[in-house]
Amino acid sequence: MEYAKQFDPDGAPGTPADGDTGLGGSDEQVYVFDEGTVLAVNVALATGRPLLVSGPPGSGKSTLAPNIARVLGYRYYCEVVTARTEDQDLLWREDMLRQLSDARRGRLGGPDTESYHRPGPLWMAIDPARDPVLTPEQRERPAVVLIDEIDKADPDFPNALLVPLGDLRFPGPGGGTVTADPAMPRPLVVVTTNEERALSAPFLRRCIALRLDPPGRDHLLDVARLHLGADYDQRLAEELADHLLDSFSQHRSGVASTAEYLDTLRACLHLQVGADSPLWRAVADLAMVKSGFASQEGP
Repeated sequence: MEYAKQFDPDGAPGTPADGDTGLGGSDEQVYVFDEGTVLAVNVALATGRPLLVSGPPGSGKSTLAPNIARVLGYRYYCEVVTARTEDQDLLWREDMLRQLSDARRGRLGGPDTESYHRPGPLWMAIDPARDPVLTPEQRERPAVVLIDEIDKADPDFPNALLVPLGDLRFPGPGGGTVTADPAMPRPLVVVTTNEERALSAPFLRRCIALRLDPPGRDHLLDVARLHLGADYDQRLAEELADHLLDSFSQHRSGVASTAEYLDTLRACLHLQVGADSPLWRAVADLAMVKSGFASQEGP
C-alpha cells in the first residue's frame, strides 16, 4: 500500500543498541508486520488516538508495542494490568515504603514531598525528565506506552483514563496539574485486550481498533527465518508449522503461538533432531501442542 508512512518497518534503519528503547532480548526485537497492522499504527499516529489491539493468545498483541518503539526509535514504557491495577498507577504511585522508612528515622517530610511519589509510565512518556535512566539524547524522543490486558482491571478503569489519555493532563501529587509539553509529539498509547470483558463505548470511540489474526503458515515461516538466520532449517520449519496448525485445527484448543513454535524449532536444533527424525513430533507435542492438557483462553 502506498501512502505517506510515519511508521514504516520496511524503511527502518535497524535495531537500536541494547537498552536504547528499553526492550528485552532478541525475541522482542523481531516482529513480522503485515500491511493492515502498519496502516493501523500510522492511523493511530496521525490521529493521536490510542491503538486498541485485540486477538487470540499467541497473535502478537503484547510484543507489537515494543517493536513499534524499536522501529520508530521511540522510548518505551509498559504497564501490565492486573485485577489490582488502578488508573492512578499509570500516572504516579505513592512510595509508602520510603515514607515509612523516613518516618522511622525521624526524617519524614510533608505528605506532598516529591520524593515520595514515583512517576508512572504515562507521566514519564509525556515528561522524559521524570525518567531518571534516560540519556539527554533519549529525552528528545517521543514515547510508546503499552497498557497490556486492560480488560483484567476494574470495569471503570478504561473510563478513568479518558481524560489522561485524551488531553495528556491529570492531577499530580500535591494538588497540581501535570500537562504534556505542547512542543513534544504525543506518545503512542497501545492498549491490548483479551476480550474477557466488554470495554465501554466511550473508550472504544476514542481508540483506533486493530484485530490481529492467529499466525498462519507463511507468517510462522517468516518469523522462523528472521529469528534463526543461518540456523534456519526450512524443511523442519515447514513440518512443525503444518503440525502445529493441523493440531489446533483438529482439537480447537486455542490458537497457534509463534513463541511455542520458535521454542520447538530451537529445541529440535539444539537436540539435533531434524525433519527426518521421528522425534520431532514428540518434541512438538511437548513444547508446542501440549497434547493431553485442557486449556483456557488467556495470555
